[in-house]
Amino acid sequence: MGFITGTILVLFVFVSLFLILLVMIQTGKGGMGGVLGGGASQSVFGSSTADVLTKATRVAGLLFLALSLILSFLFAKTSGYNTTPTPEILPPPAAEEAQGNQGGTNAQESAPTNAPSTEAPAQPKP
Repeated sequence: MGFITGTILVLFVFVSLFLILLVMIQTGKGGMGGVLGGGASQSVFGSSTADVLTKATRVAGLLFLALSLILSFLFAKTSGYNTTPTPEILPPPAAEEAQGNQGGTNAQESAPTNAPSTEAPAQPKP
């Protein structure tokens, strides 16, 4: 693993943990929380804290997405995985049969060796 890949991976882990922390800190919007006194906890940190947390969550989310895309490209290149399929060029079936008959070869000779034989097995003499 290269230095750049390792650095981005460590940064990705820190951004992931920071994003988890930011989401857990935020309070829910609405619901039954206001009835049970959940609205009073918002005034502890001031009125603009929700805006700061929302903006920080957006930035952390964008960093998370960008770093995950960068890491996916870096690891795909280092793993040697080829994402472009290579077409397998095979001759048409009619051409194979024509080539096999022109060369004077027997059809039994071109059959695979592990194919079951159609001939009856030889009977041992008593």
